[in-house]
Amino acid sequence: MSPDRYIITGGPGSGKSTLLEELKRQGYHCFEEASRRIIRREAARQSGILPWKNLLAFSKMAVEAMIRQHERSSVLDGVCFFDRGLPDVFGYLRNAGLDVPAGYRAALAACRYRTEVFVLPPWEEIFVQDSERPQTWDESVSLYRSLCEVYSELGFRLFEVPRGSVWCRARYLESVVGAAMRKADATK
Repeated sequence: MSPDRYIITGGPGSGKSTLLEELKRQGYHCFEEASRRIIRREAARQSGILPWKNLLAFSKMAVEAMIRQHERSSVLDGVCFFDRGLPDVFGYLRNAGLDVPAGYRAALAACRYRTEVFVLPPWEEIFVQDSERPQTWDESVSLYRSLCEVYSELGFRLFEVPRGSVWCRARYLESVVGAAMRKADATK
């Protein structure tokens, strides 16, 4: 039996990583944002590839890392949460006015995610820039819009996670996941 893979998306600084940490603390299988790990590694290199310097080259590394995460999740049962999924790369490229390489669509077709996607809206009160997330507030809002457009165009159903405590946000995800599981059981 393969896991139910849910994506958590949204613009930078909207609370995704904090929410994922809470879900992990509660015992869910969670995969951290692949891009942040790559940024940390590449920033330590003298000629590292960073998304704000070479988005196309960076996106290739991100897609490869996301495919590896997807493969690692294949041995798990139950629910898995991903801090961003392959469609996020499409959204970042669109936001930058770049075309999505054809191979990325094939990668997405091979990676199975649930159609229910959790999107965290921009939230200025918690928005923080850091060395791995240098986008401005306006850039974060623009990325959020591009991500929503791309996910919708690819056939995903977006569930906007309400602003609130991390505990309340986690309960919201659990309620949507529970409803999806009940619906799937009813159709068997």
